[in-house]
Amino acid sequence: MRIRTLALLLALLTLPAVRAAGQDAGPITGQGVLDAIVAAQGKVVVVDFFASWCRPCLMEIPDFIAARKHYPAEKVVFLGISLDQDQGEYARFVKQTPFNFPVHLADPDVMATFGVKMIPKTLVYDVTGQQAVNHAGYMSGDELKRAVDSLLADTGK
Repeated sequence: MRIRTLALLLALLTLPAVRAAGQDAGPITGQGVLDAIVAAQGKVVVVDFFASWCRPCLMEIPDFIAARKHYPAEKVVFLGISLDQDQGEYARFVKQTPFNFPVHLADPDVMATFGVKMIPKTLVYDVTGQQAVNHAGYMSGDELKRAVDSLLADTGK
Protein backbone atom coordinates (compact mmCIF):
# COMPACT_ATOMS: atom_id res chain seq x y z
CA MET A 1 0.00 0.00 0.00
CA ARG A 2 2.80 2.43 0.87
CA ILE A 3 4.51 1.81 -2.48
CA ARG A 4 1.29 2.48 -4.39
CA THR A 5 0.73 5.72 -2.43
CA LEU A 6 4.32 6.80 -3.04
CA ALA A 7 3.99 6.05 -6.77
CA LEU A 8 0.76 8.08 -6.95
CA LEU A 9 2.34 10.99 -5.11
CA LEU A 10 5.33 10.98 -7.46
CA ALA A 11 3.02 10.88 -10.47
CA LEU A 12 1.04 13.84 -9.17
CA LEU A 13 4.21 15.82 -8.47
CA THR A 14 5.47 15.32 -12.02
CA LEU A 15 2.09 16.00 -13.66
CA PRO A 16 2.43 19.82 -13.75
CA ALA A 17 5.83 19.52 -15.44
CA VAL A 18 4.41 17.25 -18.13
CA ARG A 19 1.37 19.47 -18.68
CA ALA A 20 3.53 22.61 -18.87
CA ALA A 21 5.89 21.26 -21.54
CA GLY A 22 4.07 23.08 -24.34
CA GLN A 23 3.12 26.10 -22.33
CA ASP A 24 4.82 29.45 -22.13
CA ALA A 25 8.44 28.74 -21.24
CA GLY A 26 9.04 32.41 -20.45
CA PRO A 27 10.94 35.19 -22.16
CA ILE A 28 14.28 34.43 -23.76
CA THR A 29 17.20 36.51 -24.98
CA GLY A 30 19.38 35.79 -27.98
CA GLN A 31 22.05 34.50 -25.61
CA GLY A 32 19.45 32.30 -23.95
CA VAL A 33 18.60 30.67 -27.28
CA LEU A 34 22.32 30.15 -27.98
CA ASP A 35 22.75 28.62 -24.52
CA ALA A 36 19.83 26.24 -25.17
CA ILE A 37 21.42 25.12 -28.43
CA VAL A 38 24.76 24.51 -26.71
CA ALA A 39 23.03 22.66 -23.85
CA ALA A 40 21.43 20.31 -26.39
CA GLN A 41 24.74 19.33 -27.97
CA GLY A 42 24.60 15.69 -29.02
CA LYS A 43 21.05 16.20 -30.32
CA VAL A 44 19.61 17.79 -33.45
CA VAL A 45 18.03 21.13 -32.52
CA VAL A 46 15.13 22.71 -34.40
CA VAL A 47 14.46 26.40 -33.66
CA ASP A 48 11.24 27.82 -35.08
CA PHE A 49 10.77 31.59 -35.12
CA PHE A 50 7.09 32.53 -35.53
CA ALA A 51 4.35 34.95 -34.50
CA SER A 52 0.70 34.34 -33.68
CA TRP A 53 -0.45 36.73 -36.43
CA CYS A 54 1.68 35.16 -39.21
CA ARG A 55 -0.41 32.98 -41.57
CA PRO A 56 2.50 30.87 -42.90
CA CYS A 57 3.62 30.34 -39.29
CA LEU A 58 0.15 29.09 -38.38
CA MET A 59 0.27 26.71 -41.34
CA GLU A 60 3.57 25.11 -40.32
CA ILE A 61 3.10 24.85 -36.54
CA PRO A 62 0.93 21.68 -36.75
CA ASP A 63 3.71 19.99 -38.76
CA PHE A 64 6.27 20.97 -36.13
CA ILE A 65 4.01 19.57 -33.40
CA ALA A 66 3.68 16.33 -35.40
CA ALA A 67 7.46 16.19 -35.90
CA ARG A 68 8.02 16.59 -32.15
CA LYS A 69 5.80 13.52 -31.64
CA HIS A 70 7.75 11.60 -34.28
CA TYR A 71 11.28 12.14 -32.97
CA PRO A 72 12.45 10.98 -29.53
CA ALA A 73 13.39 13.79 -27.16
CA GLU A 74 16.79 12.19 -26.58
CA LYS A 75 17.61 12.71 -30.28
CA VAL A 76 15.86 15.93 -31.31
CA VAL A 77 15.08 19.15 -29.40
CA PHE A 78 12.45 21.64 -30.58
CA LEU A 79 12.32 25.28 -29.48
CA GLY A 80 9.57 27.68 -30.44
CA ILE A 81 10.53 31.35 -30.38
CA SER A 82 7.62 33.76 -30.67
CA LEU A 83 8.33 37.21 -32.06
CA ASP A 84 4.95 38.53 -30.95
CA GLN A 85 5.15 42.04 -29.52
CA ASP A 86 1.81 41.85 -27.72
CA GLN A 87 2.38 39.67 -24.64
CA GLY A 88 -1.35 39.11 -24.17
CA GLU A 89 -1.81 37.85 -27.73
CA TYR A 90 1.26 35.62 -27.32
CA ALA A 91 -0.09 34.16 -24.06
CA ARG A 92 -3.53 33.48 -25.59
CA PHE A 93 -1.97 31.83 -28.65
CA VAL A 94 0.34 29.56 -26.64
CA LYS A 95 -2.51 28.59 -24.33
CA GLN A 96 -4.83 27.60 -27.20
CA THR A 97 -2.20 25.82 -29.33
CA PRO A 98 -1.28 22.24 -28.34
CA PHE A 99 2.48 22.83 -28.37
CA ASN A 100 4.46 19.79 -27.24
CA PHE A 101 7.75 21.66 -27.03
CA PRO A 102 8.84 24.75 -25.10
CA VAL A 103 7.79 28.09 -26.55
CA HIS A 104 9.50 31.31 -25.50
CA LEU A 105 8.63 34.95 -26.06
CA ALA A 106 11.67 36.55 -27.69
CA ASP A 107 13.39 39.54 -26.17
CA PRO A 108 14.10 42.32 -28.69
CA ASP A 109 17.71 41.16 -29.29
CA VAL A 110 16.73 37.74 -30.65
CA MET A 111 15.97 38.94 -34.19
CA ALA A 112 19.39 40.55 -34.53
CA THR A 113 21.23 37.64 -32.90
CA PHE A 114 19.77 35.17 -35.43
CA GLY A 115 19.39 37.46 -38.45
CA VAL A 116 15.61 37.07 -38.53
CA LYS A 117 14.33 39.39 -41.24
CA MET A 118 11.14 37.47 -42.06
CA ILE A 119 9.02 34.78 -40.45
CA PRO A 120 8.52 31.97 -40.26
CA LYS A 121 12.19 31.11 -40.01
CA THR A 122 13.54 27.70 -39.11
CA LEU A 123 17.08 26.94 -38.02
CA VAL A 124 18.27 23.37 -37.60
CA TYR A 125 21.51 22.53 -35.81
CA ASP A 126 23.43 19.28 -36.06
CA VAL A 127 24.58 17.26 -33.06
CA THR A 128 27.79 19.30 -32.80
CA GLY A 129 25.82 22.55 -32.50
CA GLN A 130 26.64 23.73 -36.03
CA GLN A 131 23.85 25.34 -38.02
CA ALA A 132 22.90 22.97 -40.85
CA VAL A 133 19.68 24.60 -42.10
CA ASN A 134 18.68 28.26 -42.30
CA HIS A 135 15.24 28.34 -43.90
CA ALA A 136 13.28 31.58 -44.27
CA GLY A 137 9.59 31.24 -45.06
CA TYR A 138 7.13 28.39 -44.73
CA MET A 139 8.74 24.99 -44.17
CA SER A 140 6.55 21.97 -44.81
CA GLY A 141 6.56 18.99 -42.51
CA ASP A 142 8.18 16.93 -45.28
CA GLU A 143 11.01 19.45 -45.66
CA LEU A 144 11.56 19.49 -41.91
CA LYS A 145 11.55 15.69 -41.74
CA ARG A 146 14.09 15.43 -44.60
CA ALA A 147 16.41 17.91 -42.87
CA VAL A 148 16.22 16.20 -39.46
CA ASP A 149 16.44 12.68 -40.91
CA SER A 150 19.52 13.67 -42.89
CA LEU A 151 21.26 15.00 -39.79
CA LEU A 152 20.32 11.95 -37.73
CA ALA A 153 21.56 9.67 -40.53
CA ASP A 154 24.88 11.54 -40.60
CA THR A 155 25.41 10.67 -36.95
CA GLY A 156 24.18 7.10 -37.20
CA LYS A 157 21.35 7.81 -34.71
